[in-house]
Amino acid sequence: MGGSRLTEMIMMMSEMSTKPARRSFAWPSWASSALSVTGLVLASLTVNAQEVKKNPLLQEDFPFQGACISATGFGKNTAMKGLAIRVGNGESVLFDTELLRYASGWTGKFITTFGVAFDGGHGGHPKIDGDQKFGTPMVPGWVVTGEAFKDPRAEPYGALPAAVQRWDGLYVSGMDTILTYTVAGTKIVEQPGSVAEGGQVGFVRSFALGKVAKPLTLLVAEVEGGQGKVDGATATVTAGDKTTVVVATGLPKGAQLKTEGGRVLVSFAKGNKGAFNLMIWNGAAADAPAATGLGKAAASKKVVASYTKGGVSRWPESVKVKGQLATSKTPDGAYVTDSLTAPLDNPWKRRVRFSGLDFFKDGKRAALSSWDGDVWIVSGIDDKLENLQWHRYASGMYETIGLKIVNDVIYTSGRDQITRYHDLNNDGEADYYENFNNEYTSSEGFHEFLFDLQTDRKGNFYFAKASPVNPGGRGFEHIAANAGTLMKVSKGGKKLDVVATGFRAPNGIGINPWNDQITTCDNEGSWMPSCPINWVKPGGFYGVENSAHKSPIPPFNPPMLWLSHNGWDNSGGGQVWVNSDKWGPFKGELLHASYGECAIYLIMKQQVGEQMQAGAVRIPVKFTSSSMRPKFNPIDGQLYVAGLQGWQTKAVKLAGLDRVRYTGAPVRSVSGLKIDKHGVHLSFTQALDAKEATDAQNYSAEMWNYRRSSDYGSPEVSVKDPKKVGHDKLEVKAATLSADGKTVTLTIPDLTPAMQAQIKFSIKSKDGGSIDQVVQNTIHAIP
Repeated sequence: MGGSRLTEMIMMMSEMSTKPARRSFAWPSWASSALSVTGLVLASLTVNAQEVKKNPLLQEDFPFQGACISATGFGKNTAMKGLAIRVGNGESVLFDTELLRYASGWTGKFITTFGVAFDGGHGGHPKIDGDQKFGTPMVPGWVVTGEAFKDPRAEPYGALPAAVQRWDGLYVSGMDTILTYTVAGTKIVEQPGSVAEGGQVGFVRSFALGKVAKPLTLLVAEVEGGQGKVDGATATVTAGDKTTVVVATGLPKGAQLKTEGGRVLVSFAKGNKGAFNLMIWNGAAADAPAATGLGKAAASKKVVASYTKGGVSRWPESVKVKGQLATSKTPDGAYVTDSLTAPLDNPWKRRVRFSGLDFFKDGKRAALSSWDGDVWIVSGIDDKLENLQWHRYASGMYETIGLKIVNDVIYTSGRDQITRYHDLNNDGEADYYENFNNEYTSSEGFHEFLFDLQTDRKGNFYFAKASPVNPGGRGFEHIAANAGTLMKVSKGGKKLDVVATGFRAPNGIGINPWNDQITTCDNEGSWMPSCPINWVKPGGFYGVENSAHKSPIPPFNPPMLWLSHNGWDNSGGGQVWVNSDKWGPFKGELLHASYGECAIYLIMKQQVGEQMQAGAVRIPVKFTSSSMRPKFNPIDGQLYVAGLQGWQTKAVKLAGLDRVRYTGAPVRSVSGLKIDKHGVHLSFTQALDAKEATDAQNYSAEMWNYRRSSDYGSPEVSVKDPKKVGHDKLEVKAATLSADGKTVTLTIPDLTPAMQAQIKFSIKSKDGGSIDQVVQNTIHAIP
């Protein structure tokens, strides 16, 4: 997601060497029934905790993992939005949620862990880790009978139209994963599984087929160079010394198992419905007769009958921790940070990297998503933070880097979909992971993250998508249809629209709660000379020409503010509006979080005609980890900031959740910045000492520009001589104070429009408090 000017180094993840926070484990009251089941839950947790140590990047005790995952065969065989699913007996399958196909079934290990969200690797993604037994090419897994098995998309990214097929979501019950989708109006539920018999192992697809609206054909498997035949309910495809056998049991009347070359198909007549199974086996031709026994054993398999009721809790333990108050404070003592200790030390040895944050209505609980695909819920949020409890709510999703709660229902944004979670039995864990919307594209590009999740007053959802940056940071890989865009999904999830284009790595957005004005950040790199904060206009283009998605390239909408990559911001983390008086004197103002610098800034806006320009001042508090997804608690009115240690950042811990709390003490800070022909007007929260404020020697100023190009970032160059690297020093000729003592006007004769200006000052308030601050601002015009 960006970082240093020379490269985008991904920091390898590891447990911090500092001592873990003190914690203990408590069994919630609702877990008692689960624990009473012969004690097996506790025993299972103990065994699985040991297994996790084999590969800390994958969960041995959870059935699926979402990612971009490659299989073998067919020239190219990648599920851009794939689900690797454990099915037992040492077997796994790869389901493609865009094409509703089984890209692969294999034996051996699960998936490799190469990739930015796993081991930090650039330019790659996971692959199946074993011996592929069957697969299908990158074509739809189902078609209306008579249509060709051909990918109808202009490029191999994005979901097919909902009228053709739609991925609805999955249920998880124990180690069982139940898939649900709709094809041409027909509802289909299926459960991938396995069967073992006589020393052989086969894959099983158990179906509950809704009434078929249009005749359908299912592509079960394809063998390259194979030739097939059907004998009753058994299809056999031979290629060389290997044989693939498919045995169908319980097919509805009118359904037909057949082969076409190396393909095994099942066709269904209109009106067909009911439960049936398909067993798939691959091995040496001499062992093929054993598949008959596997087929008979598979006949008894059925979709778990209780899947819509929720399963036994898999994470009944809560991680109890104690927070820390006043871990840092501003010089005036008006703001302190409190640390809500993250569950880095947890019984599942699960890596925790917070990437999304929102609150439930009661304000005592919050949900946080992680880059690793988990959702955690923390309860016990109060003044003292002495009894915090963390509980795992969901897992296995594809890089969930945004989270929003609507009517106490959790939604996450991931590279595969916007997911809406359902706890069907009220045990505190998600049982149904519903696809709210997955229409947007996602390519193999390691950097094509999906950032943040916010809503407007009408309930529409917004999120931003990165462009697929090349390994090393400069330039881009293939730009798919939605790469580098800001997107909107309608309240009901049915409609996807692109709001604006031209983004590189917009890690965080903000929406004004009173008028729905959208802001975004971005980070330095190609076409981004430094880090901007954008005041977004629908249809606007925000800089990256590769992701403009228009020809010719539209006019560039400059940001309201650039921030220097030297100590100010090298990767943003989102914006939030101060929505109450509970957080001091800044109600109605905008805050910006810097992921890279682990900082929070007050943004001081000025409208000049149609253009917004702004300045920024740092609120000098420290965070446990990085600074992302700033949110105000609806009850206590305080600011909360989540963070992770991943791509380039100054974060010292793997994850953090901090509260920035207003103490009630007087705030001594600049609070507004306006520029006009009379000078620079700096407004303050407190009346100033007149002598200090009017001494021009207490102020210094400079300005510079950036060069916007396809290069990585930009040097800081002179406004007066663009060929010269460096800043232009500015003379502060005079400083005058307003009658109320709260606004200083600086006379700076040489001040001109500039991409970056900076003003430093060291003065005192009227009550004697020091105000030592630095402001950076962008000047588009001087009215």
